[in-house]
This record gives sequence, C-alpha cells and structure tokens, in this order.
Amino acid sequence: MWFRLQCKRTATPSSASYSTSSNQHLHRQRERLLGNEPSGDGGRKLSLFYATLCVVDLFGVFPIIALPKSIIACGLYGLPLVLFVITLQIYTAVVLGRCWTIAEKLDPSIVSKNRYPYAAIAEFTYGRRMSVFVTVLLDLTVFGGGIPNLLVAAQNLQLLGSRISGSTFEVSFCYWLVIIGLFLCPIMWLGSPKNMRMLASVSVVVCSSVGLLTWISIGEDRSRSAAGFEPFNGITLGLPPLVQLLKAYGIIAFQFDIHPMLLTIQVDMQHKRHIGKAVLYGILTTCSLSAVTTFLTAYRYGTDATNNVLQILPRSWSLYLTILLVTLQLCLSSAVGNSALFQHIEDVLDFTIKRCIIRSTLVWLAVLIAEILPRFDLVMGIIGGTLTGPLIFILPPLFYQRMLELEKIYNQELKRSYSTGSSEFSEERHEDTDQESEQSVPHVWYAAGTRLKQVGQFMYSDCILAGSVILFGIAATLASTYYNVFDMRESQLWFSCLIGWRR
Repeated sequence: MWFRLQCKRTATPSSASYSTSSNQHLHRQRERLLGNEPSGDGGRKLSLFYATLCVVDLFGVFPIIALPKSIIACGLYGLPLVLFVITLQIYTAVVLGRCWTIAEKLDPSIVSKNRYPYAAIAEFTYGRRMSVFVTVLLDLTVFGGGIPNLLVAAQNLQLLGSRISGSTFEVSFCYWLVIIGLFLCPIMWLGSPKNMRMLASVSVVVCSSVGLLTWISIGEDRSRSAAGFEPFNGITLGLPPLVQLLKAYGIIAFQFDIHPMLLTIQVDMQHKRHIGKAVLYGILTTCSLSAVTTFLTAYRYGTDATNNVLQILPRSWSLYLTILLVTLQLCLSSAVGNSALFQHIEDVLDFTIKRCIIRSTLVWLAVLIAEILPRFDLVMGIIGGTLTGPLIFILPPLFYQRMLELEKIYNQELKRSYSTGSSEFSEERHEDTDQESEQSVPHVWYAAGTRLKQVGQFMYSDCILAGSVILFGIAATLASTYYNVFDMRESQLWFSCLIGWRR
C-alpha cells in the first residue's frame, strides 16, 4: 500500500536524523495545511472574506425572489424544512472540505488535480469508476443549474418592458434569452474564481440591493391595504401535502447547493481549513435576506404570492431597478458557477485557445434548453431534487468516512515506521502489561469491557450522523425524482417558445 511505502521512505535508522526529518515533515505538513506554503501566485489566493463573497454569489438572488413562494406554500412547516435542509448542507459542505484537507495530508500530489477536486476525492477514496460517476453528475448539475438563471433573467426583462410601458410594449422572454446569451459569452471567458474577485464583490452588493429594494416595493404596495386586506392570507397551520414538501425540498436544495463549486473555491483559498467558516458566513448572509423577504411577502400577499416575487409587485421605480439588478446578478453568478464545468471540459478536450469556443457553445446549449422548457421552478425541482441529492447528502459523508479510515491507516503506518528503533522494548512492555491485565481481570469481563468501549466510541463518532444523512439523501432523491417525472408529464408548457416562433 502506498501509505506504507511513503512512511518507509521517511524513516531513518538514526535517532538524530529521525528527529530532524520528522520535524521538517511536520513543519512542511503544517505549512501546507495552513495554506502558507510558498507559491508563485500566493498573492492571488482567496482570503476568507473573498471566499465568503464567492459563496454568497453562488447562492445569488434566487433565495430572495424565488424561495418565498415555496416556503409560504408549506405553511408553518416551511421554516423547519428550510432549517433542516440548510443544516445538513452546512454539515456536508464542511466534511467535504475536510476530505480535501486530509487528502492533501495523505498525498500532496493531489494538489495537481485542483481543477477537478470533487472527482479527485472520489478517485482517491473509491477508485476511477466513482470518479467518472461524480464527474458526470457534477457536469450535469452545474450545466443545468445555469438554465434557471437564464429563464428568470429573460422573464424579468419581459416583465420590465411590460410594467414600464403599461403592457403596450412586451418582448417575449424567448427573444430575451437569445440577447442574454450574447451578453454572457464574453463574461464566461474568464478563468477560475480567484480571477473573479471583482465579479463576486459586485454580485454580493447587487444581492443586498435587490433585497432592500424588494422590501421597499412590498412596503409601497397599497393595492392590498384596503378594507379587505388580511395578513398572512390563506396560510394554514396544517401539514401540507407530501408533494408540496418534496417540491419545496428540491427548490431549497437547488438554491443552497454550492457543493459542485465548493472545492474549487477551497483550493484557491489562502487558508483551506477556513472553508467551513466561508460557507457558514455565506449562508447566514443569504438566509437573512431571504428570511426578511419571505416574512414580508407572507404578510402582504399570503398564498397569492407568485413563484417569482417580482411578478406580483406593483409598478414603481424600485421594482424597475430591482429587475435590472436581478438580471445583472444572474449573469455574473453564471460566470462563477459554471467555472467548474468549463474547466473540466477544457481539460478533456486538451484546452489551448479553444476557451471562447467551448464556453460559448455551452452557453448557447443552455439557451436552447431554456427555450424548450421555460419553467424555472420545474427545472429547479429536477436539478435540486434529482441531481444535487447525491452531491449534497450522499457522497460527502460517504467520502468522509472512507477518508477517515485512510487517515487512520496512514497514521498507524507512520507511527510504526518511526518506532522501529524501540520496537523490542515496546513489545516487552506490552507483553508485561497484557499479562498483568489478564491476571487482574477475568478474560470474559475484560472482553465485555472492550466491546462496550468500542460501542461507545462508535456512538460518539460521525458514523451515526453520516449514516443518517446518507439515508435521508437516498429517500429524498428517490421521492423527489418520482414527483418530478410526473410533474414533467403533466406540464403543458413544452416547446412553447419553438411553437411561438413557428407561428
């Protein structure tokens, strides 16, 4: 096993040389794990602040304008559902980040695979086939995740023209999709997240502005302040239908899923072990904006709220500015969010000067799919419920448990190789200790105590939590996929843009 070979190479017979080499090894390991190793582009690494901005940018404006309806439809059960799913996502994001840290410790050469880190961890833990499976799943998820961005941006521009002109000038979102595709192509030619600090910063400012302007628009809506106004209209205290919970789960999982891009951000960070903090700070920021919007929307509109909150707001300057900012943020978020997919495709096709062609082709393919299926809520449910379930809830705990086993083997081999000089003394001492234990304690009671200790260690380990998260992920993925299949069959909006063009 490569652990044993690596440990034997570092071991030396001389105690003095052992002390020197081990100290150097520990120093290099500490520098590598803390992200302080010398690097030619160390100044371009992401700090914790910029990594948090990238996380907020990946969440984007969807939790602000597209999540309230799903939570309101679930009534009082919407809040616990959101908290439960987000808590699990934070846990799996943290353990996925730990997987990369442990992998760098066990095999420093894995850093050379930092363009596709999720697949590298899959290959490191379960082999090449798992790596291929994860790569395909990642590519589909990242690619599909950009389609709702295009749809919402195009529909917002159609809404903007309609509201400003009083419904006299209304260009279909089918045409706006093509215009947005033309606008996105130059932005997509940028590189990895560390080259997009300015984009991430602008995107976070835009998200905050969208939240504030949306609150102003809701507060200025006087159309429902008449005598018949009822706060929280239609919201019930009962348990919503299971189908509604599954749909909300898929949308929540989609909007708060950063796992395909998480490791790409981590490998570009100065201190890789701070990825958990970046995820936590990013989620707290986005959830705060989303929570205020959801409460105001529920109070003002109740169950009459639309899937896109902006569609129910009255005409106002704040609404017009919000629509423009949302469209801008969705375009910027696509540039950062699709980076992992673009990097992998470019590696497979032996990237030289083909970046512009490859990325532009993928953008236009997303535009075509958006023209075919122009329902962003349905696309969110498919991506969030079917594709991101394994990436969020199943694979990270599975990889983490395997990585802990590999780390344990590595530490045992390392300790064994460094203790060869005193092995005879240690064996004699262990034999004496074992004899004293056997004489003082009956064999049956000693074995029973050992078993109880092992059970206690297992209960307090991550095995129970990881197993529970994996089981939840499997059940939620299967149920959500079953619902999405029937929802697609019942949809009456297939080929709407293509049919409109034929007319």
